[in-house]
Amino acid sequence: MILHVIFGVFSLAWGALGLWFAVAPVPALARTRRAFFDPWRRFWIAQATLLIGLLLIIGTASLEGRWLWAVCGGVGVVKGCVWLGVTEALRDRMWRWVDRCPAWLVRCDGALGVMLAVLLAADVMLHG
Repeated sequence: MILHVIFGVFSLAWGALGLWFAVAPVPALARTRRAFFDPWRRFWIAQATLLIGLLLIIGTASLEGRWLWAVCGGVGVVKGCVWLGVTEALRDRMWRWVDRCPAWLVRCDGALGVMLAVLLAADVMLHG
């Protein structure tokens, strides 16, 4: 039961973040840049991403789309590990690559986040 509440809160936050990237990609990227280059924020965001990724891998075994949530959790774990262990030079190169992405691609990323958040919430409500 408590895991379903955690997934509900997580899907709400995931959807809000995706909506922010879909509606206003420039301020969202600016805020992400600050978090990506600040060591304190990067540490805590990476820890949260790792925890949520592991929870998705472990806790969604009873849900219908467990393979989807295991893949999303695995991507979250890899993303958290990259956020923790990336060197400054690689971080600069990665951010230059993100800066070159067009706004429509960032909006698509946000829309994908909203869709996955809605799917997770629906899966928890229907099959959890």
